[in-house]
Amino acid sequence: MANSGRVLITGATGKVGSALLDNLANDDIELRALAHDESEAKSLEGRGVEAVLGDFLEPESLRPALEGVDTMFLLTPIHPQQVHQATNVIEAARGSGNDPRILRLSVHQASHQSPTRISRQHAEIEDTLAASGLPYTLLRPQSFMQNTLMAAPTVASEDRIYQPMKEGRLGMIDARDIGEAAAKVITEEGHEGKTYTLTGPAAISFHDIAGALSEVLGKEVTYIPVPLEKAKEAMLSRGIPEWMADALNEYAKAHSEGYSDWTTDDFERLTGHSATSYKEFASDFERVFRGG
Repeated sequence: MANSGRVLITGATGKVGSALLDNLANDDIELRALAHDESEAKSLEGRGVEAVLGDFLEPESLRPALEGVDTMFLLTPIHPQQVHQATNVIEAARGSGNDPRILRLSVHQASHQSPTRISRQHAEIEDTLAASGLPYTLLRPQSFMQNTLMAAPTVASEDRIYQPMKEGRLGMIDARDIGEAAAKVITEEGHEGKTYTLTGPAAISFHDIAGALSEVLGKEVTYIPVPLEKAKEAMLSRGIPEWMADALNEYAKAHSEGYSDWTTDDFERLTGHSATSYKEFASDFERVFRGG
């Protein structure tokens, strides 16, 4: 996907999108981002990015964002209507007259047979993209290390992590690494039609995560496995919608049964260096885990 020209980034204020902007900032690329409201637009413009308002569920609003776009980074949020949202964007891209190249952020093991609804959604979106006739590349990352920041309050106050993962291991990856990999695909030749499954350097359990945090924080952090039902109760009490809580618990159950106990070297092949380890990640976010 070289000769990037004008690049449209969706999800530009999120963990991956923001990291992608950081990695493209010094390239000779005309950056544009889809913003969902004025506040988001102002934040993006403050980073020197052209912001265009649009809504995934309102196809007509997407046309101005796609005008003159050569490459699009397509990230859609976890949502019951994610398939509809992504389909609207793909159809708008098809109708733009530009035939933009699409770099789609999917998920690892996107499959119609997946035990998780989110992965099944992504499989359907991948099918739609493949049928669109547009050139595309797929990034399929494992779980984000940043997800563990949700445990920061109990790490800071109780020296504990509560998760429903049992002894499961995950090849989780730093979202900043995903942004770096995405930038490579956008700015280099030879990636069209390819799928890259991105993981960290090792499959780790929450016991391993607690161990890394113990080293970084200089205190003993303990992982406490909890039942799925308790995890759902905790999520609902924090205002997480039930659909989302159930979807995340599907992942937790799958992770605890070995679904994500593996890694690949795709990140290293794309970037020429190893992915961030969890201890490195924990060091970078030490202040957060200390409650700051």
